Amino acid sequence: MKKPLPRDTPADTPAVGALIEAAQLGPDAHLLGARALQRARSVETLEVAYAAWAELQEAHQLARKRWEEERKRLAEQGTLLLGAVKAAGEPTSSEAGLTKATALESFLTEARGKLADAQKQLEDRARAAELAFLEELKKLKDELHARIARRSAAVRPVFKLAIRVLPGEKRILHAHRLGPDESVIALFALTGRIPSRYGFLFDDSTDDALQAPPVLYPDEGVSELRPTPTVLTKLLSERRDVWPVKGMLPLTLPDGSWLRWISRGAVLEAEVQDGESFRNLLSHEEAERVTGLLLSHKLAGRLELELVRE
Repeated sequence: MKKPLPRDTPADTPAVGALIEAAQLGPDAHLLGARALQRARSVETLEVAYAAWAELQEAHQLARKRWEEERKRLAEQGTLLLGAVKAAGEPTSSEAGLTKATALESFLTEARGKLADAQKQLEDRARAAELAFLEELKKLKDELHARIARRSAAVRPVFKLAIRVLPGEKRILHAHRLGPDESVIALFALTGRIPSRYGFLFDDSTDDALQAPPVLYPDEGVSELRPTPTVLTKLLSERRDVWPVKGMLPLTLPDGSWLRWISRGAVLEAEVQDGESFRNLLSHEEAERVTGLLLSHKLAGRLELELVRE
């Protein structure tokens, strides 16, 4: 009998604005991290842990933005300083001109020294805060990873598989929609990775209405959100703990080839990699391999598999 998923309590977390306000005042990464970790541990749910992780990441990005703005401001002050000295007048051969030139040189030397000190202090603060943020983010990620591992040991996501037989010995495989927690557990149970965001599997948002929705989030150092299958699979292979996948659940078959369960409204649809594309029309043999993969995971105790009719 299917073991029910534990019910999540509502995610009662402080607004992101609280972290942003703290970051604007000069973020103490260790303090923000301790608060986020405490919040994540306050309720044993995946949603709350992901919310805390996301908020600390947002505070980190805001801090980086402010450091860069401060660097630009100091650089602009340096440019303005040189321009002001030049505008104050070129030295002349007169005694007054020499006195003025000496005063300007003294002013410039002192101002440059103060500017260099300010830049060094900024870089020292930014470097220390960056290391602190990375340390605190790792703590939260480790907490999240451990929580997902505990849940996957207690709960098996249920794949309700439907097989559509088409002319020409073609097959389409559908799986009924998984819940948010089930989606996270399924990715971990089948790949050993955790998704970078909660609710990833059914996120069909897009930044360009003329293109298909992105299949990756701009997380974990990812910049290309619509990579080719070759780039996608290489990127995922290189990441051993977190996958920034969006709207899909990718897997590898025993022969090393890739497939993905991609969100199609109320169902997930299996697609196999075919060169630089994925296709949903499977051969009889491909459908058997995909179904066999799910069956092997069922026998290993990682999921439940049910054959149903659409």
